[in-house]
Amino acid sequence: MTKTQQGQENVNRALNVRSTCVARNDGGVGKVLRNTVGQQNGIGQLSASGALPDNVGRSFFDGNEAITFLSDSAQHGWQGAYAAVTHEQPHETERRPIPAVWIAAALTKTSLRRIIRGRENYDPSIPSNVAVVTITPPGESARDVIGLAAKALHVFLSNTVIDEVAAEILRGGAKGLAVAPVFCVGDPVMTPLLHIVQQALQDPPAEAHLKVDHLTRALAAHVLFLGHGAEPARPANDLAARQMRILREYIESNLAGEISIADLANLLGLSRTQFLRRFKASTGTSPYQRVMEIRVEKAKELLATPRMSLSEIAAVCGFANQAHFAALFQRFVKLSPAAFRRQF
Repeated sequence: MTKTQQGQENVNRALNVRSTCVARNDGGVGKVLRNTVGQQNGIGQLSASGALPDNVGRSFFDGNEAITFLSDSAQHGWQGAYAAVTHEQPHETERRPIPAVWIAAALTKTSLRRIIRGRENYDPSIPSNVAVVTITPPGESARDVIGLAAKALHVFLSNTVIDEVAAEILRGGAKGLAVAPVFCVGDPVMTPLLHIVQQALQDPPAEAHLKVDHLTRALAAHVLFLGHGAEPARPANDLAARQMRILREYIESNLAGEISIADLANLLGLSRTQFLRRFKASTGTSPYQRVMEIRVEKAKELLATPRMSLSEIAAVCGFANQAHFAALFQRFVKLSPAAFRRQF
């Protein structure tokens, strides 16, 4: 199994299995705040599509000269999530409340002092070998002191995504459910998920959208379980053979274009979270992985004849470009497209 496939399996597991993590200190996990899922506390409402409002993104860090953006998802068209990799000089800052869950993880060694609701937490030595996460619930302000220059990953999840996931995976749904604040918790489950977020920032948008739709819901599921032991709903039912056939036909007919989780879920009249859970229960894999497999299957069929160039095959099969096609084909087939064609 490749690192990418292993990472995708971790995404699947987070959507289907209740996860645990170990706090790094006694004050690591704060009490559950009374900001229930979907409650905005007067902050601007989110759109029904799950898009994040304008004040969640780069503008969240406006005016902080200690922060430099290395990459972010602003131009990627992600729905329900924003992510950024930053380099941060030592600084102190007041984090204003926003209508989204904010996950922050240090990618290099640093220190963090945080005051939230009058409670102070301090970790003088945050390592970089595992995702040590700090989670801020929606509508909460905090004062942070970054003690050492560091590289960090920030991920914001819309309340719409949190609501949808809670309704589908927890008994009793989202009603009255609170997101727990977390301070500097070493989380081995979230580590591969956040690693895939970083990868997705470098992926072509056509490939990243399927991955990110799945990934945001895996992160939301883990955030909901983390800190308060929410009870999971019963296992998802399989999709019917007719539904799987509808999906296959749609994917094959739209390979050259962009295929989203929302498109596939709408075909079957399901929410995105319902669809992801039932697809995984039926196939043992993710829609992203299956779409990539079908693209590679089609490419193998076209490579068996000399009529089309590699760049033409890449376009027909929905790869971003010939280099993207070659990389994905090598990953799945263990041969380059040219080497595969020479077999015929």
